Amino acid sequence: MKNIVFLAVISALMMVAVPTQAQTRKDKKAAAKQAWQQQNQQQQEEAKLLHELKMDSLRNAQKVAADKAAKEEADRRQQEAEAKAKQKKAEAEAALQEKEFNEPCMEFESTANLIRARGIGEDFEQQMSVEAARSAAIEELGSQISTQIQALMMNYRKSIRQNLKKESLRRIEGLTMTAVDQNTGYRIACRKTMTYEQNGERIFKTYMVVELGEDMLLKPIYDSIQKDDELKIDQDYKAFKKEFDEHFKNKSAESLQEIINQ
Repeated sequence: MKNIVFLAVISALMMVAVPTQAQTRKDKKAAAKQAWQQQNQQQQEEAKLLHELKMDSLRNAQKVAADKAAKEEADRRQQEAEAKAKQKKAEAEAALQEKEFNEPCMEFESTANLIRARGIGEDFEQQMSVEAARSAAIEELGSQISTQIQALMMNYRKSIRQNLKKESLRRIEGLTMTAVDQNTGYRIACRKTMTYEQNGERIFKTYMVVELGEDMLLKPIYDSIQKDDELKIDQDYKAFKKEFDEHFKNKSAESLQEIINQ
């Protein structure tokens, strides 16, 4: 009887214990699942946070690079602006300074044995500019020769033939001018043609220097004088030329005009 009661008690206890044990396993499984879910969620949040940190770092690096490039570009533009301002200032200062201006052919001046004259011509056609420069140079040469001849005649009258009458002086002037007019022995010493734009059109500008040897000027004059019985002088050509050189060589037009006006 006691055994039967004991077995009954044990059976009852077992019936109570089995559901309790099953309930415990279920809770553990649910707890484990919840723990796994929490861990997984934590890992995802950590991965997301790490990604955001990396993106922030990348954006910061890009911003630093962009700021650096912008600063370098600003510095470059400032340097260019300063350089341009400095150049403009230098050009303005240079424009205010006096500068020597040498036109083409300026180096061809009259020498001991050459009379030189300059001329400038401008035209839309090159050849016409050359002809204009030639005409101007020859006209200037003729003006120089005329002035020198007048001064020579005044000196001739005062120093060599003091008693020369006015009629004779006019005659000798006519003879000498005829001799000079017949003289075509000048030559071109320098010729340079430039071009420039004006109102959309091309202009040719020619600089020219013509020259005449002193002997080609004085010898015809001397020969004309010597052919006239009243006018001829007791001087050979060398003495006549020396007289000319001593009084008129390298004298300005103003100096020659003073001689003429005396």
